[in-house]
This record gives sequence, structure tokens and C-alpha cells, in this order.
Amino acid sequence: MTTAKRADTICFEDVSRVVVYKLDALTTDLICCDIITGSAGAEQVRTVHEEIYGFEALMLRLEKLPGFDRKWREKVILPPFAENRTIAFQRSSAAA
Repeated sequence: MTTAKRADTICFEDVSRVVVYKLDALTTDLICCDIITGSAGAEQVRTVHEEIYGFEALMLRLEKLPGFDRKWREKVILPPFAENRTIAFQRSSAAA
């Protein structure tokens, strides 16, 4: 039996916050990204990581959001084996 892959879509205007961080996978680190949509009480979190097909293309697209911190990689990668959680994007409440 084959399981079909389900694609998820995100309306970039609905993105309220993007948080990037690393998970310690013993010998390597795994860069992860939480994409939060919706508002308080009705938020949805979609988590993607660098081993998922399309991760780089998604991050390039997210970097086009106004005010997105394009230095997120530098903040997350070093030092190694530390979570280094950072908010790369936060939509202002006035713009939401």
C-alpha cells in the first residue's frame, strides 16, 4: 500500500511569525522552521526542516516577507549543538 504525499499550502499574508532553530541530533544539527499562521487562540503551527524536499525554496520565499531577518542562518547555525532559537519574522499587530 502506498501512502500519497499531501501538500500543504500557506497564504503568506496569513503568516504571523516564523521561528527558526536547531535540534541536536547527536552527531549533526537539524535546522527547523515553525511557520505560525492565524491569531492568538486560533494559531496553526507548521514545522518544516532542512531535510524536507523544498525547504530551501520555502525559506527563500519566506525571506521575501517584509522585515524578515535574512541573517537567520548565522544566528541559528553557530554555536553548534545549541538550539539558537530566533524569531526571523513577526508581523506587527497593526498590519495583521
